[in-house]
Amino acid sequence: MLANAEICAARAITATLSETRSDRGEPVRSWAAQSRPAHPLDPPERRSVYSVEPMDFDPFAPRCFDDPYPAYLWLRREAPVYRRADPAYFLLSRYDDIANAMTNASSFSSARGVLIDTDSEKLPVNLMNMDPPRHDELRAMLTRALTESRIAKLEERFREITVELIESFRSRGECDLVGDFARVLPSRVIAEVLEVDPADRDDFLRWNHAVNAGSEFTGDEALAAYQELDAYFREVIADRRRHPRDDLVSRVFLERQAGEEINDDEVKGFCTLLLVAGQHATINWISNSIIELSRHRDQLELLIERPELLRRGAAEELLRYVSPVQGLARTTTRDLVLHGVEIPRDSQVLLLFGSANRDERRFPGADRLDVTKPPEKSHFAFGHGIHYCAGSAVARLEGRVALEELIRCFGHFEVDEASIERNQLVPGRGVGRVDVRFAKS
Repeated sequence: MLANAEICAARAITATLSETRSDRGEPVRSWAAQSRPAHPLDPPERRSVYSVEPMDFDPFAPRCFDDPYPAYLWLRREAPVYRRADPAYFLLSRYDDIANAMTNASSFSSARGVLIDTDSEKLPVNLMNMDPPRHDELRAMLTRALTESRIAKLEERFREITVELIESFRSRGECDLVGDFARVLPSRVIAEVLEVDPADRDDFLRWNHAVNAGSEFTGDEALAAYQELDAYFREVIADRRRHPRDDLVSRVFLERQAGEEINDDEVKGFCTLLLVAGQHATINWISNSIIELSRHRDQLELLIERPELLRRGAAEELLRYVSPVQGLARTTTRDLVLHGVEIPRDSQVLLLFGSANRDERRFPGADRLDVTKPPEKSHFAFGHGIHYCAGSAVARLEGRVALEELIRCFGHFEVDEASIERNQLVPGRGVGRVDVRFAKS
């Protein structure tokens, strides 16, 4: 049987090619509306040459937030290079094309920012908006300070924080998963990694909400939060230079190798990136995973009966399936031609990670959630190439522990579908609210 997204996409395909007329009355066919051979996944009645209507897919339009996957399927099959006009940018949707773009920084640059139609100069300096060689030099310093072995030692503390938050609403038998838990947990976790004063936790949560709660990363509220973050981290950095601890900032300074230099803005960029981008991905991963497990009762049952599956591979499968970061942009440094489509120099190109993670060419049965799969880390939930998420170890541990404890507490929970509020599709599959009901205890 076809997966749901495939059925929806098949229904969206028409059997006749629409034609428009030029000023001279001649038929005109757009590049996105050409007839093509049948695809192996097409239903039997459509396994003949047929034509399709152009699709108007806008990842920033709320109408596309709820279920983008039928559109992704259409893009992969019919328009692997898709152009939007206002603002002008291109979208790539196939796994191999996106992988190639992320490993080709000389043609697809990050230096002008990774958000569509956003002035990156208003954002704090960070690794996401850098190209080699400086990107590689700074990433090497951060990687030495933020090793998987160091993060693994924090599991017990992460679990304590997680259980503490769950206990605050457990007796009610219901919660707003985002407001009561998913938005709070990452702020607390990053505070542990940075060893900030516990008295500052509320500020971290407020800054997190100001930057991540909507789609305006350079809106007035977000920019005000960045200014406060700037002042806060400057004080922290100055203190760690004088009085090193065992926290992330101190380790960046202490583990520099001969000849390596780093300024305060670059260190501040590390901290801000972990606080903002890291939390954004984790909130989306936890929230969307609980939504999808409620919809896939058989998979939820497996995780209730066999919680060890989350350590074995289920966490990676959920990352692939929900794609908490759905897409980031690059800017072309030269004229390119891909699948017969010209992409001029200085064009923004949105790499749709969420589509790549459902690409049936790379992941057979991609639209099926299967928590029994062995670990599969070739998905793009944390990116790929030189910009692979430097904080992925923190996110993986935090998210897995959160899901383990939520499922242990909730058991056979139910999501109130009518309560789901989505505030974004790209860069992240944002959830503003989702109400969950579970047995009181």
